[in-house]
Amino acid sequence: YLMASALGTIVVVQEYGAMNPVSLNQLMLQEMTRESVQAGAKLTQGPTTRKLADGKELTGIRAEVKTRTDTADFEIVGFGLADRGLLFITRIAGEDAATEKPLVDKFWQSLKVRFRPD
Repeated sequence: YLMASALGTIVVVQEYGAMNPVSLNQLMLQEMTRESVQAGAKLTQGPTTRKLADGKELTGIRAEVKTRTDTADFEIVGFGLADRGLLFITRIAGEDAATEKPLVDKFWQSLKVRFRPD
């Protein structure tokens, strides 16, 4: 699933039905930032967690990609069970953070994770 704004902010939700995707955080960050890093951007990253209103805790990576003229903030977190799960990816351009962060904050505030029984 994809939510995107006209300014380039994105929220991606990937559903996995045969595996727990939590271990894919680093791979996903690498894929999302590969071209920028190859072009000389500086990537800084660290661990992050997101606690949802229903008490579930998502773990992952928060990262910043900085070029000479632009900055983009990424957050990649996941939640999973033994054989299924969800991966959440957000990207906000630094120059648009003031106007776009409320959109992403609303997504996180309203997010509830429920899996249907098998």
